[in-house]
Amino acid sequence: MATKKAKKPASKAPAKPAPKVVAAKGGNTTVNITEVNETVIIASPAKDKANCEPKALFSGFFKKKYQDEDILTIFRSPRIIGSVLGEIIGTMILSLVVLAMGLEPIYLVFTLLFVTLVVYPISGANLNPLVTLGMMFTRRISMVRGVFYIIAQLIGAMLAWLIIQMLIGAATSGMVDSAISATAIRPITEDSPLGALIAVESMGAMIYGFAFARALKFKKSAFTFSAVVATGVFTALLIGLFVMFQFFSLQSTFVFNPALAVALEAFMAQDTIVWQAFITYALIPLAAGVVGFVLADVTSALSGEACDCDRKDCRC
Repeated sequence: MATKKAKKPASKAPAKPAPKVVAAKGGNTTVNITEVNETVIIASPAKDKANCEPKALFSGFFKKKYQDEDILTIFRSPRIIGSVLGEIIGTMILSLVVLAMGLEPIYLVFTLLFVTLVVYPISGANLNPLVTLGMMFTRRISMVRGVFYIIAQLIGAMLAWLIIQMLIGAATSGMVDSAISATAIRPITEDSPLGALIAVESMGAMIYGFAFARALKFKKSAFTFSAVVATGVFTALLIGLFVMFQFFSLQSTFVFNPALAVALEAFMAQDTIVWQAFITYALIPLAAGVVGFVLADVTSALSGEACDCDRKDCRC
């Protein structure tokens, strides 16, 4: 008959020493002082984000700043539809103001402030193909979302143009003088100061891209974000107006927005050279806007602003 093995007694956790009670007499009063032996853990001081430094100067510079999106995953929810509609409506309102009132900096800055405030929670309020391309290049939005946004911005600008044309037609047929007219920017002809136009467009678009990229640092506050974007465009417009009028005696011949250039008939004006107009009002602003975004990211990385103590590629 097999004998059962005796079970080993379970190991007991070491007993904590009982607290010592020491009696101390003071006058007519006896005070019991309990001495407890405990291990005290001292918390390490919090990391100072002001002293964070990247282990490598541009570590994570080209890292994606958005969740993965592609043509299959982007339609899993209706959010992209709302975002596209937001870009259409926002660009249409902005284009309507420009078509009706021209590139007046005061009108434009308040319009842009309003439109950015209301559209920002919906789509991020790009409202400009150069901004969207800069966001795509710096990996802030996906390629497929960027393409949808640019198409939406062009549609919004064309809708504004159609609305203005209908208003002008209704006013003309009713024999009523209309103060609304489509303000066409100067067509690109053989006599156009092409070098000056390209310089102003590139300078203004770069300021626009830089301002938008910097405004993203304040994206938790919609008003602050919108104010930085609107004042950035206001600054670009003032510089453009001063340069064109002071040195070339020309009025509004720039726009810093390829979608608005479509609404302003920059590529359809009579006697215009289409390929030169396309370079001046489309390609140059797009490229300069990307440069503005890259400059914003480079300065941020060099200053250490982009480094977060929670990242593995930073040291504090």
